[in-house]
Amino acid sequence: MTAQPDTSGAGGRGASPPVDFKLLRPKNYFANERTFIGWLQLAVTMGGLGLALLNFGGSGIRIRISAFVFETGALALIVYAYIMFWHRADRLRRGERGTWDDRFVPVVVVIFFIFATAINFGLTFHKKAYTPPVDNLSAVTMSWGQKSTIPRQL
Repeated sequence: MTAQPDTSGAGGRGASPPVDFKLLRPKNYFANERTFIGWLQLAVTMGGLGLALLNFGGSGIRIRISAFVFETGALALIVYAYIMFWHRADRLRRGERGTWDDRFVPVVVVIFFIFATAINFGLTFHKKAYTPPVDNLSAVTMSWGQKSTIPRQL
């Protein structure tokens, strides 16, 4: 009869479970890093959209709100990517089995993009109701403080 090797770890005291060496392959670590970099690329794209809105979208609170929504989403995505990268790396080091895919967050990101785009279009095309002045005097415009030369009709 042959003696079986001790696979319980730590000299037979049962300190750690046996490790499946298929999970410790370098390709698994690199796949985790590629996933992390993919999430970061998406976050940079979202942040770029927000910055483009701020720089080229004109001035006003509507543009700032849209840019804030995109920038907040980008920062949340960076935090999520960082947390998931370290969580998966820890699972790889411990040799855990199980599912590695994430079915919830990609759906949330798509819904967020739809929501942020809808906010952007809604705020861009929203028209304030304008009521002309009641008297025949010249109206002062809101933006530059110049007097209008258009005669008002009652």
